[in-house]
Amino acid sequence: MPEVTVVLPTFNRADMILDAIRSVQAQTFQDWEIVVVDDGSTDNTKEIIQALEDPRIRYLYQENKGLPGARNTGIRNARAELIAFLDSDDAFLPEKLAWQVQRMATQPDLGLVAGDVFFTDAHLKPLFEARAWESHPTLTLSDWVLGCPIIVSATMVRRVWLEKAGYFDETMRYVEDWDLWLRLSYLGCPMEWLSKPVTLYRIHGQNMAKHAALMKQGMLRMFDKFFSIPNLPSEILDLKDQAYAHAYLNGAARAFSAGDSIEGKNSLQNALRINPTLGIGDPPQALSSLASFAHSPQCHQPEIFLQSLIQGLPEEVKHWKPQYIRAIFHATAAFEKVRQGKKKQVPVHALKAILFDPTWLKNRGLIAIALKSLISPSPSPKEDV
Repeated sequence: MPEVTVVLPTFNRADMILDAIRSVQAQTFQDWEIVVVDDGSTDNTKEIIQALEDPRIRYLYQENKGLPGARNTGIRNARAELIAFLDSDDAFLPEKLAWQVQRMATQPDLGLVAGDVFFTDAHLKPLFEARAWESHPTLTLSDWVLGCPIIVSATMVRRVWLEKAGYFDETMRYVEDWDLWLRLSYLGCPMEWLSKPVTLYRIHGQNMAKHAALMKQGMLRMFDKFFSIPNLPSEILDLKDQAYAHAYLNGAARAFSAGDSIEGKNSLQNALRINPTLGIGDPPQALSSLASFAHSPQCHQPEIFLQSLIQGLPEEVKHWKPQYIRAIFHATAAFEKVRQGKKKQVPVHALKAILFDPTWLKNRGLIAIALKSLISPSPSPKEDV
């Protein structure tokens, strides 16, 4: 029996699936099997898999059930007790399985280990490291109620915990992974970070982030399910408004990213209604969160985001003037570019922030990163891609 089963669902991804499979074949840890679950593809996926002639790869075909259903089929057909997930448009880094198997072996009670990811372009060329473990150092139930910092393809989970949780909810087409991690955490599954990148996560036009309204509805439904659980701890119930406000704010960000100012306005209005504190401060928390999303890999055109946001401001925050928003937008971009290692872009965004709002001259952090980026050594050829 293999020690690890890699569950690889696919649907019309013949153009990408070889990259995913070869990344498993290239692992330094070789005691694995791949269960490819073809979820109703109409392309030549089957022929590509069969041509590999690798006995460790099993091909299963099913009528289209959606991503959670395909993953569940893979889990049910797994022969190993350790389950890794790999989406067909992602790829493992060579040490991924070795590092996570070792962590599981040294901590027998550990139920889930999550690694970090490199965001890449459509050709799997690394852009920058997510480093989500820095901003979300723990993976407790309270953390999961307020966000989902991990990528499915960067996890390894003990099969027994997946069975306890009842697998992925096949009725959910969005945030089905977050829903599972939330349920696992509620059941007491111990989770930890492996604080180094293990997976390449491809950014392209097919990422689910573009489906703003559906993603929002998925999050709302997930929280409806979760907060209907009887006798939740009081400290978790106290987070209920924050959770729902976050869902609406995230929905607003995705809508603005898609250029949908009407959907964005409605979602932002609901977020502020549930949690009015999001609209206060300097800068307001909601505006900072929106600006951060605009400069994340999930947003392909930040300028469209910005224009849509300015057009879609609800009455509650009409006092956010365009100049003020643009200044925060560029200041946030400067800090985000530092985190992404794109130093060349930092001074431009810092200067724009100051031009739109001169009070940013008093922000020592902004001035410090701008100066540091100007006097630091020349970047490597891989920087600022």
